[in-house]
Amino acid sequence: MDLNCIIMRYFYVMYEGEEIRWSVKVLHKQVETGISSVNPWTFSAGVKGVTDGNGTAVVEYRESSDSEWSTWEDVLVDGTSVTAEISGLQPDTEYVARLSNGTVYSDEVIFRTGAPVQLPNMNFDSWSKNDKYPNAAGSDVWDSANSSGAAVTTSPSTDAVEGYAARLESVSAFGMLAAGNLFTGQFVKLAGMGAELDWGIPFDSRPLALRGWYKYSPATINKVKDPYKDQMGQPDQCQIMAFLTDWDGPFRVNTNTKTFVDLDNDPGIIALGQLNTSEASSEYIQFILPLVYRSNDRMPKYVVISGASSRFGDYFTGGTGSVLFMDQFEFIYDPAELTAEEYEKVFSQVDPV
Repeated sequence: MDLNCIIMRYFYVMYEGEEIRWSVKVLHKQVETGISSVNPWTFSAGVKGVTDGNGTAVVEYRESSDSEWSTWEDVLVDGTSVTAEISGLQPDTEYVARLSNGTVYSDEVIFRTGAPVQLPNMNFDSWSKNDKYPNAAGSDVWDSANSSGAAVTTSPSTDAVEGYAARLESVSAFGMLAAGNLFTGQFVKLAGMGAELDWGIPFDSRPLALRGWYKYSPATINKVKDPYKDQMGQPDQCQIMAFLTDWDGPFRVNTNTKTFVDLDNDPGIIALGQLNTSEASSEYIQFILPLVYRSNDRMPKYVVISGASSRFGDYFTGGTGSVLFMDQFEFIYDPAELTAEEYEKVFSQVDPV
């Protein structure tokens, strides 16, 4: 497209009572059709580029091993800018894309879709070290504050959807609440009356949601510490949480000094999903927890999945006897497995392209 204006344009502006004449001349500019970026997910890819304005812009794409092109016509054109979100792609596959208007073809861009990675033992069927940790042999993904030896709060249970489930119970230890807990990462050491934990394990995929099963038997909160002393006598809440980060290493949690991840403001968090509930359930409930992305173009380096029988257990607040069961966790990557509302929630803070 040639943007050319050969006639000088004049504008009059009033400023502090004085009329000022502005002159504007648009100079010739040549715009060439091309792709500026491709943002691949697992089953889709966002494409951005520019068009010369001639004809109808479409995105053509193919697997790099194929010779025939497919055409994606759902393209948004705004002036010379082009955006499109190609869906229905195969995971962990190399593709080639180009822009076309039927006669002009841009340079080709190669990209690879993400792999639908799952963490080891997300079904909680394998347990090690005297049944304290749900890790298969040779795996070191999951841990809990059981390492302190102060109280047994996490254990395997045959009361499960299938195989074994993780059973988390809030108990009293040395007169304080010890919440049943499980997280991806490592117990480090005792710290005063608390513990130091490294939250997060290496992970570079981008799931859309966490799916799993849980059931919960909440007790009345009878152990409290600041800043949650106002919770005394209230029904306890459980928490299941998953988030992706681009931290340079695991986050060192210290429950004694109240050093925790700032879920609302930590700049390293890319996507976050939380389930907090005080609802009692005698049967397992399936949940789908959308991961709400705060950025759609940053790649994760770490993932944290955490479960607790008392939501405020990090602050030694909760109800002794609260029990949370968790089972059959898995990441969802395919948008077809989500409702429109769930998918919209994933990208409610960003443009999916």
